[in-house]
Amino acid sequence: MLSSHNRIFLIPLDHRPVCYAMPKLLADAMGITLHTPSTNLLGKLKTPANFNALYRWAKNHLFEKEPLIIALDTVAYGGLIPSRINNDSLEDLKKRINKFFSTMTVSSCYAFSSILRIPNYNNAEEEPDYWQTYGKALYQYSWQKHSSAINAETVATVKNKMPEPFFIPEPVLADFIGRREKNFALNHYFMQLLCAGKISYLTYGQDDTGEYGLNVMEAKSLEKSLQENNRMAVSQLKTGMDELAVCMLARWAMMQTNNTISVYPFYTKPETQDCIAKFDGKPVSDVVKEAIETCGASLSQSSEEADLWLVVHTPQENVQLDHAGFSQSQITEHLAEARVKQKSVIAETIGHIRKTLSSGQPVAIADVAYANGADPILIDNLVSQFNDLTGIYGYAGWNTPGNTIGSALAIGLVRLIAERQKTFSATPFCKLLLTRFADDWLYQSVNRYHIKARIDAGEFPPQFQNGSGLHTALNALMADGTALLKNRLGLEQTNLSFTFPCNRLFEIDVVFD
Repeated sequence: MLSSHNRIFLIPLDHRPVCYAMPKLLADAMGITLHTPSTNLLGKLKTPANFNALYRWAKNHLFEKEPLIIALDTVAYGGLIPSRINNDSLEDLKKRINKFFSTMTVSSCYAFSSILRIPNYNNAEEEPDYWQTYGKALYQYSWQKHSSAINAETVATVKNKMPEPFFIPEPVLADFIGRREKNFALNHYFMQLLCAGKISYLTYGQDDTGEYGLNVMEAKSLEKSLQENNRMAVSQLKTGMDELAVCMLARWAMMQTNNTISVYPFYTKPETQDCIAKFDGKPVSDVVKEAIETCGASLSQSSEEADLWLVVHTPQENVQLDHAGFSQSQITEHLAEARVKQKSVIAETIGHIRKTLSSGQPVAIADVAYANGADPILIDNLVSQFNDLTGIYGYAGWNTPGNTIGSALAIGLVRLIAERQKTFSATPFCKLLLTRFADDWLYQSVNRYHIKARIDAGEFPPQFQNGSGLHTALNALMADGTALLKNRLGLEQTNLSFTFPCNRLFEIDVVFD
């Protein structure tokens, strides 16, 4: 059995579908009931969670010694984005954490916490207000601080990449450093809870990172402390954050059932497996190894002996491109060229997937040819050439490579474990696959371009409420592709619609009636 009570609890990072809905569907597919607080209690972008309501929820639910997966950013700051703008003192944050942990009695606690990110842009949508003006300068400051702390040979390489000189007002710099120090100290406090046995497994997520920066230095320092405290067997640092709930769900299932699963990464273009993953700051192959460790699986060097194939669709060139960085005209031109260049790679990839599935070998697909969306050429071919997609064990192609690889792997592992335990439920699993294909492919890499172009052309104002012109346009654009996916996944009778859960173009929610 997966659990004596057949249920597990989750306190998500926030209300976004990848943090809230994806774990629920995955648990349903595993035959497990996943209990979470209502989305009304959770953080929404810069609005923090309702702490008092979360305390009451914990007191009313977390008392029967059931397992818990917990986003520590939620109970400390109120969510991921509130962790970047929170003004509470370190002592107040610790009191909040202690109060929460004192309200619950759980059998095991799988926790994850973010290392404060440093994005390289001038935009304050998810950062303190001064990021609108000084975001790039703060990134440059962070880069220089790291470059001055590494060996001379590497310094020369770093300096060749350094941007132009920058200026940061002293109050802005002081606030930036103060927030980092507070986050770093709180992450050390979580380590104390791990050492005290209140946390069973602790993952630190490096949220949206580059190769260099204060956040990278902090991660190395935390790793050193974990080693000194002899806690590396029950903790890890990895790039990515939003996927950690499903990774922890996979790890819990693995530990609960004493499963040992080996994973063989198959890179569709092996020569680009070591290109630097955008927003992860390290080679794609390293991100894969981290995800395998986080989920509790092992890396297989043999395709024949592996329990699960992870097809990692890597970039065509040695630089990962980003859907969020293209305009509609640019992506059209780019894809026209890419279809010619990638023809043989795509054909070989589809052939490998078909052959592996036909042999009975489970296959999950991590689509990291681009950041912030699928490779439309790969998925166009996959959907057109496979009349039945229900045999695929996992798919993802969203946001960062860390997000994509971690979630695709977790989905595949959970299905395999559930099949071994004879608890697998096909309908919620197919809904999960449909969600990922519809979001990562149909929306992120196809229809988002059309919607943005129509907004820019002034066809309708950017209003995201249900029933608005923008919402109607989204559902109309998604209709044909969704019908095809429903056919390929045996969900023809399933009704669903699409919304903008955060009132912005960055993500959608797939709502099943």
